[in-house]
Amino acid sequence: MQLYNRSTKKYVSPLKRLMTWTAVYLFPVIIVVILFSKTAHAGLLSFVNSIMGGEQASASVTVPRSALNSQTIPLLKGNVAFNPTSVLADETIPVGDDGQTLMPDMAANNTDSTDAGNLQKSTYIVQQGDNISSIADMFDVTVDTVKQANDLTGNTVRVGQTLTILPVSGILYTVQSKDTLQSIANKTKANIDDILVYNDLSLSSKIKQGQQLIIPHGKPSASDIRTYLSSQKMKVPSFEPILDAVWNWPSYPGFFSCPVPGGRLTQGLHGHNAIDLAAPRGTPIRAAAAGTVIVSKSNIQDGHNGNGGYGNFVMVSHSNGSETLYAHMSKPTVSSGEQVSKGETIGYIGMTGLSTGPHTHFEIRKAQNPFVNPVLCQ
Repeated sequence: MQLYNRSTKKYVSPLKRLMTWTAVYLFPVIIVVILFSKTAHAGLLSFVNSIMGGEQASASVTVPRSALNSQTIPLLKGNVAFNPTSVLADETIPVGDDGQTLMPDMAANNTDSTDAGNLQKSTYIVQQGDNISSIADMFDVTVDTVKQANDLTGNTVRVGQTLTILPVSGILYTVQSKDTLQSIANKTKANIDDILVYNDLSLSSKIKQGQQLIIPHGKPSASDIRTYLSSQKMKVPSFEPILDAVWNWPSYPGFFSCPVPGGRLTQGLHGHNAIDLAAPRGTPIRAAAAGTVIVSKSNIQDGHNGNGGYGNFVMVSHSNGSETLYAHMSKPTVSSGEQVSKGETIGYIGMTGLSTGPHTHFEIRKAQNPFVNPVLCQ
């Protein structure tokens, strides 16, 4: 049945007219009830819930923040089908050949001083395009940490080279004869609890000479450097920082002889316990002590950088556990594996690598360098 509307001269359905009057009169009443009656509000929600079908309807109803309480707040439900051992196809975790070790890129993003899985030294094989800075960034440690742990200078490494990587920025410390855990902490300005954790030690643990310890955030202090240089009567200022706590290394009076007798000290203690001794090009460089040649590099010409700035150089291992390094040679005269005697000529003064004049950069590692006193080379 339809009704005729005289004003519009059209027939109107009775159902449409009923809906119109409902919208005009009933909806305002509902709004007033919702705003002024919490009880009515809850009843209305219950009514809507029953109409829409229980749980499904409740998920679609938004409760105003002001009305949330322990009775009305929605609860999150766990996924009962979740499998904690499952891994999505695009979530592949890179591991080493052993199936357990995280690859370097993962290790770099999972470094935490409290993570027992990251408290040990690791090794890294240098890849094409690597340098010291990029490797340090990869493992989230400082450049000096990588250099000190591997006795490196400059920012150059070679592809295939194996590096020791500490789990945290700091230093790799070699225990000396009278060291205690507390004295090491004091020397390196480090927290003794950190030293214990990173080395799996306790306060009652025994340490022995020659043992290597990871010292988190340890570093030579400026006051220690000044004290040591003062004790050695150093007169030549150093522009390159000292990278090792050399004052902790043992002294071997008379064990070493000057590698360039008559050479002039042009650069005081710097880098890895090194000094610079200048002499005319072609002057013999002599082994400071008897030992075995462990490195002999001779592929660099004068005026060209190479071998990490050392140019042509020789490195000798000695019976007391120390090593000596002689850099910037014009050419070495010995080969790797060769035995040399104290005072034997092992090369000649040159200007290869990072050199501004004919001299040798002479390092003693793991023992004090007595030739910071220029008198001993005269």
